[in-house]
Amino acid sequence: MKTALYLIAVAVAAATFASPAEARRANRNGVNFGTSVRVLDTNERTHAGKGSDRNTKFTSNSQAINPYLGYAFDDLNLGLTFSAENKDTATEEALADGTMITNRNSHLSSRGLSLFVRYNFGGVFFFEGAGGIYEERLKVVSETKHNIGGGEFTGERDEYEVRGVGPGYHAAGGIELQMGAGFYFTAAYQVRMVQLRDLEKGAELGAKRSQTQKREILFGIAHYAK
Repeated sequence: MKTALYLIAVAVAAATFASPAEARRANRNGVNFGTSVRVLDTNERTHAGKGSDRNTKFTSNSQAINPYLGYAFDDLNLGLTFSAENKDTATEEALADGTMITNRNSHLSSRGLSLFVRYNFGGVFFFEGAGGIYEERLKVVSETKHNIGGGEFTGERDEYEVRGVGPGYHAAGGIELQMGAGFYFTAAYQVRMVQLRDLEKGAELGAKRSQTQKREILFGIAHYAK
């Protein structure tokens, strides 16, 4: 995260001190499209010790993509943006004495479609606000094994899947740096809020299931077709 913030700071500084002539050439008008991406991998391991009798291993990997299509005129850019995220996590907990091991795997799939309004200013900067509808599917599988001695085991397996639908909003600020031929390098800091309700059989909305807020730094590419 600190490295990403540093890269954005460098890009902003370069844009700020760019020549006025270069800024005037950054003509962001007309039909435009692009995408931003995020990839994250996490590995954690803890060992049994004071206050814990378990060894724990946690791995996680996620990928997100946010393509959009818009039309810019004057200082405004209006359009549609689609967001897609997949996240897989695996957790293993084992008692230090080896008598029990629990494995839990989950897969999260999230999709969203939003209308966005972007305000372009300063030749390279923008602010953006958007609102739309989101869907999330979560599948969790848990397995527990008990060592009863003599090479014999007993165990339990639990599996469930839930689906939620609800509104989502995001706000972002960032930069678009011209690379030539209508292409721009983009970097943005984004805050997204999503509130989901359980989707029951028959497409009926049930009780509120979750409310999440995500803060992300996104990098991508954009193209303005003059």
